[in-house]
Amino acid sequence: MSKNDSRLLQFCRYYNGESECPFRDNDKKMFWFYEKDWLQTLESGQTGFFEQMVNEYLAVGLKDFRFDDDTPVTLKALLFNRYCKSTGLPMIENVKPFQTFYTEKYYA
Repeated sequence: MSKNDSRLLQFCRYYNGESECPFRDNDKKMFWFYEKDWLQTLESGQTGFFEQMVNEYLAVGLKDFRFDDDTPVTLKALLFNRYCKSTGLPMIENVKPFQTFYTEKYYA
């Protein structure tokens, strides 16, 4: 694991650098996978990958959502994007349900 991994790992709640997911719970598995993907994407220098996701996240009014919880906006935007994809509903309709999901499942 590189020095950058160590710096980014501090923002992960589920992924701790393992090569295999240690969780059995489906939500935790999902969070582990997305955090791993987020970290590896940033590690590879593909920061532009998150640009559209962040723009969409901000456009639906989530700029100040849990702004003080130390989760980077790129990770929150990825989680929001994946949440929206799973529901098939327009992003704006997912704002409140995502906030509940994030608070009760991800950040619980």
